[in-house]
Amino acid sequence: MVDVITKVTSALTSLGASVLIPIFIFIMCMVFGAKFKKSLMAGLTFGAAYIGLNLIIGLLISTVSPMVDIMVENWGIKNDILDVGWAVGSAIAYSTTCGALIILVSLGVNILMLSTRLTKTLNVDIWNFWNHAFTASVVYIISGNLIIGLIAGGIHAAFCLVMADRTAKRVQAFYNVPGVSIPHGWAVTSVPIIAGVNWLLDRIPGVKNINWDEKHIQEKWGIFGSPLVLGTVLGLILGCLAGYWSDIPLLLSSAISIGAVMMIIPKFIALFMESLTVVSDAAKKFMKKHFGDREFYVGLDSAILIGHPTTVAAGIILIPVVLVLAVILPGNRVLPFGDLASLAYFVALVPCLSKGNLFRSLICGIVIMSVVMLICTSFGSSMTTMAVQAGYTIPDGAVNITALSAGNWLTWILSKIAAIF
Repeated sequence: MVDVITKVTSALTSLGASVLIPIFIFIMCMVFGAKFKKSLMAGLTFGAAYIGLNLIIGLLISTVSPMVDIMVENWGIKNDILDVGWAVGSAIAYSTTCGALIILVSLGVNILMLSTRLTKTLNVDIWNFWNHAFTASVVYIISGNLIIGLIAGGIHAAFCLVMADRTAKRVQAFYNVPGVSIPHGWAVTSVPIIAGVNWLLDRIPGVKNINWDEKHIQEKWGIFGSPLVLGTVLGLILGCLAGYWSDIPLLLSSAISIGAVMMIIPKFIALFMESLTVVSDAAKKFMKKHFGDREFYVGLDSAILIGHPTTVAAGIILIPVVLVLAVILPGNRVLPFGDLASLAYFVALVPCLSKGNLFRSLICGIVIMSVVMLICTSFGSSMTTMAVQAGYTIPDGAVNITALSAGNWLTWILSKIAAIF
């Protein structure tokens, strides 16, 4: 039975989010009573937007990654737990027996919570169930008990749905994405950290009044407040930190690429809106007909939030900051690497919870990444054990491996509880 489930899980995850989510969007539209043509176009438009968004984010990562490599080497960072990135982390998380079962568990939790009105979110972001799978797998390895591991994964899934509901209105209003919530397994666990940092900043005289929102940046920074120009300037600074000043054509092309990313990403977000409006309208009519006026959200990947200029800018600025943190943070053994070019994902929910304030996004980002690295350090060999079991070859020079995107405080707490059993 487990083998069958593993094969089904593998088949679903092998489709990738760009195929899997559009299929779910199409099915949902049809179930909610939308016409075939509208349902098909909604699904295909979402797929096109997702592919386009990932292409442009891929450009950002491919531009920034060589800079990261050079900075890590030149700055002589020698920490012994290597960040191999979310892609490797997700594959490893699904490779355990516990991880292979988590899609069924997470879907079951979602259906149960919807039927009992404990959530308004239908999570179609199945690909990112790997975060639940990682939690389940770590707890399984620590406790040696499959049931406890699956319960931990289910708790993670339930927490994501609750936090998605609590942040849905602010996400919808700030990013102009109707009927959407974000139950992404890592992103939502940043919410309590963001809330705590904002609470503290609100009580510091002077600091509480610093507001670098989009309007302020555009008005006060002049032409440098434009996403295109701001991205290009940040690219120049990052390139100089990587030593690109000796290769001016490379420096300029890298800078312009980063500027282009900041300008183009919002165009793809508009396509997401076009697709999701069909789902939202159909869902409202369906819910009103069958369940009165019950509200309902479509749970999606935090990738749809990356388009805001504040998010991209914070992600770029944080790259050298996190490298410095890796050296000076007491107790840290993690060498940021694989996920470093994707730091915008780690602060994806900060702008909407901080009114688009770039200053607060950076402060929150520093706190978030400090927590992430310390948690990854605490996990130690857990991910390495999973990797070895999955047949992954540990890179030379790394005693252990991790992924910054696995540095989840909820996973850490559940693993500590599991250690008692």
